[in-house]
Amino acid sequence: MLSCGRFGRILCAVTGIIFVQCAANGQSLPNLFPFPNATGLLETYNTAGDSVSLSGPFFQSLGTNGRSCVSCHRPAQGWSISSDEVKLRFELTYGKDPLFRTVDGSNCGETVDTSTLAGRRKAYSLLLDRALIRIQRQVPDNAEFNVVSVVNSYGCSDSSTLSLYRRPLPTTNLRFLSTLMWDGRESSPQAGTQKITFATNPGDLLADLAHQAIDATDIHAQGSAPLTEEQQKDIVDFEMGLVTAQAFDYQAGP
Repeated sequence: MLSCGRFGRILCAVTGIIFVQCAANGQSLPNLFPFPNATGLLETYNTAGDSVSLSGPFFQSLGTNGRSCVSCHRPAQGWSISSDEVKLRFELTYGKDPLFRTVDGSNCGETVDTSTLAGRRKAYSLLLDRALIRIQRQVPDNAEFNVVSVVNSYGCSDSSTLSLYRRPLPTTNLRFLSTLMWDGRESSPQAGTQKITFATNPGDLLADLAHQAIDATDIHAQGSAPLTEEQQKDIVDFEMGLVTAQAFDYQAGP
């Protein structure tokens, strides 16, 4: 029985990296392939087929900085990221994997020094230690509050643009969502999307996911051209087909 303890966590992360790299060859992941993690085995089932395809827009670089959806949504990490796997990627690539980009991967700002390995390790410490991505949000003109001061230990002290830190949400089990994104902004008229309701579901969810794919490519991948309708549909269909759960626990069993 494999245990993800001191050395096992490294093996878990390596396993995930190996399978993500298979995407470059257009391979697929067998349905219910067991990925080891800290407490047991994680499995994903594709309701749209007998395997999880590792090709298509979800696995392609659609922007200008080398990132793809799978940069932050890893099969072995429950379709999100973990600090253990991020640390391994950093060491294997000396901090130059596409995940490590100052647009949102660094603790603060795009003017940080990433010219050296030590500089990159410092710049991306929140990503390394907590798997957090920085999201910058403008304070709305009609906000019912005023930002009088900002104290940010990493240097992001702009009172008009607030820096928030969060881990990427899993791109699986999406059929159960009642709102999209941590703050619900991709299910809000403020973002040009719609609230998810029983009466309008699943059309509302599909439309919101397509809009989110556009925003993610534009912001996180620094896209230079909008996604085509075909690319949007492919990404949404792929995400909607994924169902993930812990299949085995070392203490509880199956």
